[in-house]
Amino acid sequence: MIKVLGIVAEYNPFHNGHLYHLNKAVQLVQPDYIIAIMSGNFTQRGEPTIIDKWDRTRMALENGIHLVLELPTLYACQTAELFATGAIKTLHQTGLVTHIAFGSEYQNIEHLNTIARIFAEEPIEYKKLLKTHLTQGLSFPAARLKAVKQYIKYTQAKDNLSSQIIDQILKGSNSILAIEYLKTLIRLKSPIQPMIIPRVGSSYNSVAIEGEYSSATAIRKSLLSWKKWDLVSHTLPHISLKILRDSINRGRGPVSINSFEQLLLGMIRQASPSEIASWMDVEEGLENRIKRYALECTSIEDFLLKAKTKRYTYTRLQRILTHGLLGIKTDDVIKFGINGGPSYIRILGFNAQATPLLNKLKKTSKLPIITKPSHYYRYNSDNINKIFEYEILATDLYVLGFPNPEQRRGGQELTQGIVRI
Repeated sequence: MIKVLGIVAEYNPFHNGHLYHLNKAVQLVQPDYIIAIMSGNFTQRGEPTIIDKWDRTRMALENGIHLVLELPTLYACQTAELFATGAIKTLHQTGLVTHIAFGSEYQNIEHLNTIARIFAEEPIEYKKLLKTHLTQGLSFPAARLKAVKQYIKYTQAKDNLSSQIIDQILKGSNSILAIEYLKTLIRLKSPIQPMIIPRVGSSYNSVAIEGEYSSATAIRKSLLSWKKWDLVSHTLPHISLKILRDSINRGRGPVSINSFEQLLLGMIRQASPSEIASWMDVEEGLENRIKRYALECTSIEDFLLKAKTKRYTYTRLQRILTHGLLGIKTDDVIKFGINGGPSYIRILGFNAQATPLLNKLKKTSKLPIITKPSHYYRYNSDNINKIFEYEILATDLYVLGFPNPEQRRGGQELTQGIVRI
């Protein structure tokens, strides 16, 4: 039986920390093949990617990934739970992945599994505690942290999970995602073996360049704020730096949420409160707050800073803006059963060594495989059509953020081919 390593990524952009993670995972698993499932042009934080998904796919392939699959935008731009659901279910449905490796600030996988099992099984007492804290106005992450600490204390778990350790785990961005990956594996009863790769260098949210292992956030900020290559050149593998430079030199980046400032503020000002209320993740009353600050504020940054609260975080508001931009509505998401996972597997790119893997995938996949984007409608599936139409729109709007007007033509989702190296 072949070993296939799965990796969930955004590669925004592919930096030295990603290469370290990949190399460590390869050392531990010694896989025959590596499959990455990657966000498209919008990320889990609700931001557009600094360069497009095809150039980021090329980065992944040039740095050792054999096959890159796309995590549909409907899942990529979501909470950690739905992001993980989409990614892990897709890897599981390939019928090929035997191992998955992910980064985490916290290394004890048994402790992570204890928390993941509580989230997966949702005991009645835990659900009551969570509901209580949410009704008190806490954000979901804060309410969940408080609820799980109390639940573990009440049940006297014997895993030595102190309140301090739980704090440490659930305040790490990567640890939170790790728990969601484990939770999805538990619910699927998946045979995929999870493993943790320690993070190196800066934290996920660090905004300062700190040596060769700087965060993607810091790299993006440096390029967007100062556009100084000498600040970031040592933080990326040589081939990633070359692809990033080429993309930006062609005017296909850097892209940020500020690239859509007028479009986003105009969208909110034009929408009625009831329309805003229909966007995914907008809870009762938030639509009025969004409308108010879109009228008051003159920049997206100012809007986000003023509109955010304990419950409605900066990142959540960014995701809501992206949902509004793409017309992702709560009713649509419920109708198409987002918790069930993606309804297709879309190939973004592969390398020369991946041909046998692709042949196996065609036999083992439990989902339709899209290799030619223009053929998505041939599957005669409402779910596939709707989810892929979000993808088409996401790219049509994303390219409007390119600095070079000549690169902003629509329809690129259907005309860009699979990346091959």
